[in-house]
Amino acid sequence: MEFGSEVERRREAVKLISEGISVAEVARRVGRSRKWVYEWLGRFLTLGDDGLNERSRVPKTQPTKTGPETVAEVLDTRSRLVDQPEASIGALSILAQMERDGWSDIPSESTIERILAAAGVTRHKYKRDRSTEVHLPLPDVTVPGIWQQADWIQDRYLKCGICFQSIQVADVGSHGVASGQYLDRTILTAVTFLIEHAWPKLSIPLAMSIDNAFAKTTHPNNPFTNWVRICLYFGVEAIVGPPGRHGWQNHVEAINNEWQNRTIRAVHFNSLDELRQGSDRAVDWLNTCRPIHNPNEVGTRYPADYIASYASSLRWPPTITIADHLNAKGGLVLPVSEGRITFVRYVTDRNTIKVALVHWPVPATIPIGALVTATITTGNRQLEIRHQGEPVNRFDYPINHKVIQPYYPPTNRSLLHHV
Repeated sequence: MEFGSEVERRREAVKLISEGISVAEVARRVGRSRKWVYEWLGRFLTLGDDGLNERSRVPKTQPTKTGPETVAEVLDTRSRLVDQPEASIGALSILAQMERDGWSDIPSESTIERILAAAGVTRHKYKRDRSTEVHLPLPDVTVPGIWQQADWIQDRYLKCGICFQSIQVADVGSHGVASGQYLDRTILTAVTFLIEHAWPKLSIPLAMSIDNAFAKTTHPNNPFTNWVRICLYFGVEAIVGPPGRHGWQNHVEAINNEWQNRTIRAVHFNSLDELRQGSDRAVDWLNTCRPIHNPNEVGTRYPADYIASYASSLRWPPTITIADHLNAKGGLVLPVSEGRITFVRYVTDRNTIKVALVHWPVPATIPIGALVTATITTGNRQLEIRHQGEPVNRFDYPINHKVIQPYYPPTNRSLLHHV
């Protein structure tokens, strides 16, 4: 006997049973097993004729199959992000973009990852090639305006062959970013960027980590470059990392990599203005669209929103431009203010550390190669050396300048006292 559908086969089996035909004979006539006959007879007796219809295999309470509309939206969102060189295209970024687009039924991050994998549109992550080894425990900062890090991306080239430099400042607690591109790499350029661009966007931190180039000097006992002086004036502790180690700058190093992925690795720019426009788009995406935070913990996914939520308690610079403070020769002359500058240094085989071309002794009990912190407090003209957070030596520190009161007062203790 032939049947037009499985439902017709089931109905015929039930009809034959009702006519008194044995289960074995019914099974033979419909071409199925006796178990099959018993199963559908039971469904008929329980649910009536509806029991013979097809039943969805999708669980009623928590379906495991994502609807085609959601799959299409995920792939469309990814496609739109791909068209933006400054954007990320991972699962979390797609989820966040769907939130911003107002999509009502947003799948989980793991579901989006499965959709991408099934569509064959996943790709390998870029691996960093710089050392990030850290030799001391770093401060655990999770709110804006506490700790920032600054660094240069040096000697990159435009399509026309012109060499440029890019300076990045990253706020550790918020993951906010500021970036500027220039044809030179001078302290004056860096200070101008800090005052006119970075701090109006990120706020003034309590501490700023830098490498030795920002405090470089050829004069003994004089680490007070204009970068250090502007930090001191606005109540910022300048922290100078150990030479040749990037672990102290991990956060801004990661931002450097992110910035390059979204600008010069994605697009070949013809001019500095074109590069700056591309950088502005990338920085705007990193600050306003990069889902870096857990919204259940801080109320937002995005760095800019996180900074805005703290705006009333943060320190902001006055409205000034560096051009208004240059001397007749075009130089910037800033006073030294009360505050702190901290150096992280290795103990040499002479049982000393080197700060601003001067060797300062440390106790012989501290092993050669150990890291110590040396903090210059300009208000009392003292240099204090600490090992594992404990003071081990203190010296008078010669400062041949008048020391003035800062615009913002510094904090009572160094960010690195815990180490």
